Amino acid sequence: MRSSRWVHGIGLTGFVGVLWLVGNAGRAGVTPRDDVGHSSSLRATVALAGGDVRSITLQGVGCVASMCSRVRAKDVHAESVWLDSLASVRDIAQDSDGSVSATFRFKDGGERRVSIIAGNRILYVRGRFGIAERLDLASLTTMNFE
Repeated sequence: MRSSRWVHGIGLTGFVGVLWLVGNAGRAGVTPRDDVGHSSSLRATVALAGGDVRSITLQGVGCVASMCSRVRAKDVHAESVWLDSLASVRDIAQDSDGSVSATFRFKDGGERRVSIIAGNRILYVRGRFGIAERLDLASLTTMNFE
């Protein structure tokens, strides 16, 4: 009887360990070291290419497989575009190499054309009723941050 409790305890401990690993998988990749002072969960209004307009909360960016960052996107020159510094994104177009170029307007009034790498073009968002989903930046016509 003692050995079955001991085996059961090991099984339960192993199961809890697996749950912890699954729950924390990729967590280090989601919050980069250089995110100090930057915000995530940004509210925005997006206009889709089909004409629909939606309110979303931007949780982060990445590829179709996973979120890479909650606070920044990388451009094709490996420079960071801090998401919380954006006021709007417009003139969005898909480039032949898989990147997406757009005109970014910043909260400080600056504006520049940026090409976001293919690995950061998927927006991880929470939409209506808190439902998590992914939007391809190339599927939008505009994005305006609150």
